[in-house]
Amino acid sequence: MGHEIGDDEIAIVISPIDYDNPKKWRGDSNVSIAISPDHDLPDSVVNGIVEIATMMSAFLDLANEEPDLYDMVKEHRDYLIAMDAAEMEDEKPVVIKKGNVYTLNKWTKTKGNA
Repeated sequence: MGHEIGDDEIAIVISPIDYDNPKKWRGDSNVSIAISPDHDLPDSVVNGIVEIATMMSAFLDLANEEPDLYDMVKEHRDYLIAMDAAEMEDEKPVVIKKGNVYTLNKWTKTKGNA
């Protein structure tokens, strides 16, 4: 699986370390940044992304020392995932039929007039 980095993209790359035996992998990883050599992003944008990447890396380091911090961030992450799942559920097409009346939501596709 790969992704070609666009000229206006900066990628945060997370690579596992010491994973020769997956059953014994301790979660060690390396965080780095990849940027297109042809980018035309302003220095302020690149610097901002580097700031975000180094903060993420610092979090991972601190989370190893502070389990409460890890648990707090994990709980918030789980909340955000649940919110995304709920939004995706709302985006499913719905058709309800009562007698000869059909009720559609905005995601329902129709042919012709609806």
